[in-house]
Amino acid sequence: MLNNASILGFNKNKIYLATLLGILSAPAFANETVNDPTESAPAENKGLEVIQVSAQKRVESIQDVPITISAFGEADIEKMGIQNANDLGLITPGLETNNATATQTTFNIRGITTNDMGIGLDAAVAVYIDGVYVGRRGTSNLNFNDVERVEVLKGPQGTLFGRNAAAGAIHIITKAPTDDDEGAIRFTIGSHNKRKVEVSANTQIDEEWSFRGSFNSNHRGGYLDIKDSHEQYGNQRDWSARAALLWNAAADLDVIFRADWNDTNQQARPAITLNTGFGNGDPFAPIEFDFEGKETREAGGISAEVNYYKDGLTFTSITAYRQFTRYNAMEDDGSAFERAYFESLLDEDQSQFSQEFRVSSEQGDFKWTAGTTFFYEDIDQDVVANFNTLSFDSLAAVQLGLDPRMVPNMPVGQGVAGAYMTLGPAQAQQAIALEIQRRMMSGMSFDDAQSSVGMELVGANINKLFGQHEERFYHAATTASIAAYFDGTYAVTEKMDVTLGLRYTYDDKNFKLFSEPQNSYIVPYQGADGNVVGEVPLAVAFQPEDAQQEESWDKWTPRFVVDYKWTDTFMTFISYAEGFKSGGFNGVGIAPPVKEETVVNTEVGIKSSWLDNRIRFNISAYDYQYKNLQQLELFGAPIPTYNLRNVDAEGEGFDIETIVQITPDLILTANYGKTIAEYTKWDFFEGETLSDSRVGEPISGMPENQGNLRLDYYFEGLNGQFNAHVSYAFTGDRTQGVEGPTLAIMPFEPGTVTGLNADNHIEGYSLVNARVSWQSDNHPIYAALFISNALDEKYLLQTGGQAMALGSPIATPGLPRMFGIEFGMEF
Repeated sequence: MLNNASILGFNKNKIYLATLLGILSAPAFANETVNDPTESAPAENKGLEVIQVSAQKRVESIQDVPITISAFGEADIEKMGIQNANDLGLITPGLETNNATATQTTFNIRGITTNDMGIGLDAAVAVYIDGVYVGRRGTSNLNFNDVERVEVLKGPQGTLFGRNAAAGAIHIITKAPTDDDEGAIRFTIGSHNKRKVEVSANTQIDEEWSFRGSFNSNHRGGYLDIKDSHEQYGNQRDWSARAALLWNAAADLDVIFRADWNDTNQQARPAITLNTGFGNGDPFAPIEFDFEGKETREAGGISAEVNYYKDGLTFTSITAYRQFTRYNAMEDDGSAFERAYFESLLDEDQSQFSQEFRVSSEQGDFKWTAGTTFFYEDIDQDVVANFNTLSFDSLAAVQLGLDPRMVPNMPVGQGVAGAYMTLGPAQAQQAIALEIQRRMMSGMSFDDAQSSVGMELVGANINKLFGQHEERFYHAATTASIAAYFDGTYAVTEKMDVTLGLRYTYDDKNFKLFSEPQNSYIVPYQGADGNVVGEVPLAVAFQPEDAQQEESWDKWTPRFVVDYKWTDTFMTFISYAEGFKSGGFNGVGIAPPVKEETVVNTEVGIKSSWLDNRIRFNISAYDYQYKNLQQLELFGAPIPTYNLRNVDAEGEGFDIETIVQITPDLILTANYGKTIAEYTKWDFFEGETLSDSRVGEPISGMPENQGNLRLDYYFEGLNGQFNAHVSYAFTGDRTQGVEGPTLAIMPFEPGTVTGLNADNHIEGYSLVNARVSWQSDNHPIYAALFISNALDEKYLLQTGGQAMALGSPIATPGLPRMFGIEFGMEF
């Protein structure tokens, strides 16, 4: 039982009881008029729009799918101004995004995510585009371009979506070619020099061929003031193109060829130091930096989807190739302070090939899908850490447990001896320690001996000390994965369906890592052997490594669901599902492979429509046990590096989604997500003690409470149709980064930083967005006014970072108020 659950009055027994009571009471409350046999049309055709989804590899009404799923159609995407998958976190209960960068994204579903920035692990949330897996962090968050709908599937999807869908899946479905000749163009102009152009066109070439293409160009200026500059930081620069060719080869055969491309070239995520000695310490003050971050990405792919229909069966083949390159250069210390200089560079190149064959039947009482998949990936990554050797003063202060805010007042080099005593080869460390000991024996105090040795080291290395220190780590990996699956739904009665699914997955991975020192320093002292040490290699962030590792993992993942339709518009379900994510490798040092992740999830839910589909109410409650969650953490000294450990966790919670058509012109949408997740087992790194355990603590990065309220009002005016849309989104407090690695003394006063609470957790925040659009009745023209973060809420996206080792935790603020106008036409 979770500790927080009892405090807040929630526990899994109460959650399940509440949901089961709803199930048992369903017949008493179901709307009888909906089931009147004299009705000439289904309820879904009368009130609210019902989105068709493909969560079970077949097209179904979202209300008929016994899976907790949030779906957004083209109209939702347009009226809410959704730009990419990152925007879904504000409006989807159980999904957390909060990504400050386009190319290093993390998606968190119900508390489960993968926070590894390297290539040794896969993501726990699978992202698909038109049935093709694109789960790598570098390319999983592309701008939406000509998208038909987006589906967010919550909970393990190990049977139908396979590997790396242990937490859930996000499926983006783009628009397919049709036999219509149509097109559209749209322009956006807004604050912060926002400029965007969107173009799409569809045409029927002949009776067999149709084509659809689209283009999207997006530019926006920065939003953070730069100290002593008229410029602003945090711009956007990207464009994307998409094309699809439909071939109706025969009455029973069609083929869709797809291609897409994205090019991103913009400033990297902002970083602002919280150390009041290195900078202002206010994450919303003008930003300072001595290195301007940058991120670039070129990503694209091609695919061919073949569908053949024969004797009630559908045979499908999806063949795809995708690739991307990305480059991230990030300011890590968030300041312009020379003695805290720290930047990191990441250069990554990936290609993948995938093939899926499946056959499905939707006839009679037994609907089923069976298939096989093959996936191969080749990826390499080069990681570079750059910092000024003067940063050793900051490093030493942190290692000695001193207040990092005192570093600006320290004499240059005072911390060098203490830092060097923990760096480089053992003989160098020993020689420095012996020299300090000799001077203490001659009557000097320890502080004076260390300071004098430090100044001599500064003098001996003066030509190196004021330059940049660079270290490199190279990784390369290949993954080959095969799987076979079956999922079938049998109608036991007219009202009750039973679904059974099973998948077998086998992953084989090869991993290579290599690093060697790029720098050296001089130790002019005698070692234990009586000889002067002289020049020695210096490695701080990455120790010398050269290794080739290989491992394989396999897993059977079942799914069992029972759903019961009490009426045509009231369904309840109970499900058991397992998920699997194969193990992986530590990207910054030789270590045994981490174990595979497994999750067991049980869930009950209600999906219902009322009053001729003018009210929709869905609720689900879940409980999961997670084994071997792969946790990336900063650990070690003198400069902590990212390391992997396996931990266990458990979680419980519920999601509620409801839509009410108050009048024919007024629609209210509300959702709420409750997630209580905590660690239940902790594997220790060498040197850790029981006091380092986080058992019983909340899982980092996921708020316990999320909510969203949306209002849409439709009215006529100016010879056209208006839609006024207002959205209110709330995200609760969450832990992240700033509490680890541990600093003996925080470089700011807890509770004084805007966006952090007294426990140094990221504070919850609320955002209000609004949009008013107008569509002409007489002409194919469109216009809209929009504003995001209307109340100009100040909130944080991220905190922590590698520069904690230098006493410089950073913060990344969220976007301020932005507004603009859209206009366009259809043809």
